[in-house]
Amino acid sequence: MGTGSFDGVVGTGIFTRWKRLFLTASAQYAIRTKGDFDYQFANDLTWSGGPGVYLALGHKYTLALQAVVSGEYKDTDTFQGASADDTGVTAVYLGPQLSFTWSSKLSAQVGADLPISIDNTALQTVPDYRVHAGVTWHF
Repeated sequence: MGTGSFDGVVGTGIFTRWKRLFLTASAQYAIRTKGDFDYQFANDLTWSGGPGVYLALGHKYTLALQAVVSGEYKDTDTFQGASADDTGVTAVYLGPQLSFTWSSKLSAQVGADLPISIDNTALQTVPDYRVHAGVTWHF
């Protein structure tokens, strides 16, 4: 079940490369509206980026290792005009990411995020670390 809100997401990303070195950066901002039951999730900002190196760079494949710093900021939600004090978070993570591409058909990534700083607004469950992976296949 949804919240009944209308949300907009805007973002951008950059990529630059010099020989076997590269740098990425991206940011995304989610704009939330009030939903059903007079509850409004707070807007939130997520971002990531960092330097990397191509360990293997061929005509049909690439293998890259990147140091990624990422983070998020979210203020507190509101319920019937009052702040929901246990919903805000500011977090910064750092970790490695391994990326592989083959031709223009297949790409895969795996990475780990270790917390540098986590500041939440009240008693909340927050991750000690994060692991992420993804596979994309174009057909």
